[in-house]
Amino acid sequence: MTLPADYVTRSAKDKLELLWKEIRADPYGDELPHRVPSGWERRKLFSVGYNRVSFEHEGDEVPPGRRKLVHTYGTTARVTLHVDDDRGYTGLFASGASGILRFSDASGGGASPSMAIKFMRDGKPSVNFFALPYRARDPADRNPLTGVYANASPPPQALDTKLVAWSFQRTANALGGKRLYAVYLPLHHLAQTDASGAEVADPRVPDRLELHGTLEAREALIDDRDWRRSLAALPTGVRLFDLKIAESIDARAEAYGCLTLDAPFVASRYGDEQLFFQHDVGPR
Repeated sequence: MTLPADYVTRSAKDKLELLWKEIRADPYGDELPHRVPSGWERRKLFSVGYNRVSFEHEGDEVPPGRRKLVHTYGTTARVTLHVDDDRGYTGLFASGASGILRFSDASGGGASPSMAIKFMRDGKPSVNFFALPYRARDPADRNPLTGVYANASPPPQALDTKLVAWSFQRTANALGGKRLYAVYLPLHHLAQTDASGAEVADPRVPDRLELHGTLEAREALIDDRDWRRSLAALPTGVRLFDLKIAESIDARAEAYGCLTLDAPFVASRYGDEQLFFQHDVGPR
């Protein structure tokens, strides 16, 4: 562990600075890594006993001795969630927050990375948001900002991806959560607390949060076969995503806010090997 012993008790601002310093300290050179764990190495992902660490470990760093078996390589940036249209939701959906965003591909080198965003809270562990590709796009399109991302997505097609998704759902349920289906990632924990760490007495939770890449950000990307290099070209301050929010699974998503880039994307060993995003089991 490289973070200080009192890390969790510090302010959200201090923790963000400390974590970002570690991420930036050891960027890769011109050659970016691509090798991902083999299917045999990834067999652990079908075990509830192995997967439960992803739900129970509260730190921002990977537990000692543990290796990332999925989403092994990616790129990381600092972002801020801005709430432009108050829809009556609570917690971080009302206050907004700053944090760390990581793009990564589950199988490595693919055209459709997923994302995780770590939001800091004063004096408490971070809370994390996960988003998957929500609408399919042309496989030849390597621009990671062309598609739409959301906490709910169509069922995966590849067998190994289906099995991993099912295994994570089974683990969440074994730990007391109630997940409706494997590719739905609940938002309850984000509505239960704000950036100050204050708990919400009567949380109001959206069903779906969609992230739509902006034209401004798409046009700022360089054309590169590796989206890690493409994203590194984005300038600080760019409006990265427009956000839409929906109250129920069949409701149309409404304009809600945006996600802005506070510091450029960087692909680094720390981001790939040490940075940890805790999963939430969902409502109990």
